[in-house]
Amino acid sequence: MRLDKLEVAIAGAGIGGLLLGTILARRGARVTVYDQMDEPRPVGSGFVLQPTGAQVLDAFGLLAPVAARGRRIERMVGRLKEGGKPVLDVRYRSGQCGIAVQRVALFDALFDAARAAGVNFEASARITEVETSARPNLVTVGGRRLPDADLVIDAMGANSPFGARPDTELAYGALWATVPFEEAGSFRGNLLEQRYDRASRMAGVLPVGTAREGAPEMATFFWSLRLADFAAWQKAGRDAWLEEVGSLWPEAVSLAAVAQPVYARYRHLTRQPVIARHALKIGDSWHATSPQLGQGANMALLDAASLASALVRAEDISSAIYRHLRQRQLHVGTYQFLSRVLTPFYQSDSQILPALRDHLIAPVTTLPGIRAIISTLVTGDLLDPVGRLRLSDSFARAAGGRQKV
Repeated sequence: MRLDKLEVAIAGAGIGGLLLGTILARRGARVTVYDQMDEPRPVGSGFVLQPTGAQVLDAFGLLAPVAARGRRIERMVGRLKEGGKPVLDVRYRSGQCGIAVQRVALFDALFDAARAAGVNFEASARITEVETSARPNLVTVGGRRLPDADLVIDAMGANSPFGARPDTELAYGALWATVPFEEAGSFRGNLLEQRYDRASRMAGVLPVGTAREGAPEMATFFWSLRLADFAAWQKAGRDAWLEEVGSLWPEAVSLAAVAQPVYARYRHLTRQPVIARHALKIGDSWHATSPQLGQGANMALLDAASLASALVRAEDISSAIYRHLRQRQLHVGTYQFLSRVLTPFYQSDSQILPALRDHLIAPVTTLPGIRAIISTLVTGDLLDPVGRLRLSDSFARAAGGRQKV
């Protein structure tokens, strides 16, 4: 399908929306990204770009600037509060690694690429609905009807107003902060480290590299916290929190002491991906989970690449949407299921599940065959999601990262 006559409207200047807009604009489509903020900017702290997400970025010439800012992660280790016993130890397979980055580093690379490709941006556009017809269009707060398009994309994330349900919010959220990382300090630069007190308290440290050239090395510090306890945490003050951090993980107190944490709330939801004819969801708008498996950003990249490749290979938009969903639904459904099952072992009020994790599941995961399966699960490679997209058949690398048939 030729894309040079295609008009695309994307709601949300997040990771999935920016990558999709870039790919389509490079193929000649006229793309407009609408965002509710006064100017597009990243939301969130650091995360691990897994091999799946890295392969997608590399296919479009976007991996190098992101990797240059990030830190190579070779292992993920979780230990108990008492005695430091390891109950999670995930290592990447030979030749693989994660790339831990600040969200701003990925956002900047994608935003620059989108502008270079000719994507148009309209800020302060808070979308509330889609009007459906032969050519759908977005509608903003106040009833302003935006120009219609051949294809409308909801990339607004888990809080998208389309199909919103209040009962999907999880009991546990987390405090997140980006803090200075000292190479000679208590934490290693190639590890994601976590500490657990049953499943009701969890903290983590992830080195995430630099935001931009010349900026200092940073780490992401996160602390699980029940949504119902957030107001009490605020009222208690920093000193009470530092005491709590010290009781769980003394080495992390210095990070918490300089943190300016932001509280993140999470949803677990799987909405119908198709909103209406030629209007659909990608990323967390379609499938949101807790951050336990660390797949959110990577899944958004996969969705964007899948839809773009389907549009190139299909005869029309309807056929492309069908192809895209066929490529992605099994992988999405599998990780939604796994996230729902595994999250309570790490964030819940259960007494039984963390005991099973520590005394039964953790020893089993050290077995060679099981270790390989766990590695495949955490890296996002389960079911070969990138291979299913056949990106090399749909796109060829050209100089400067632009694509050609």
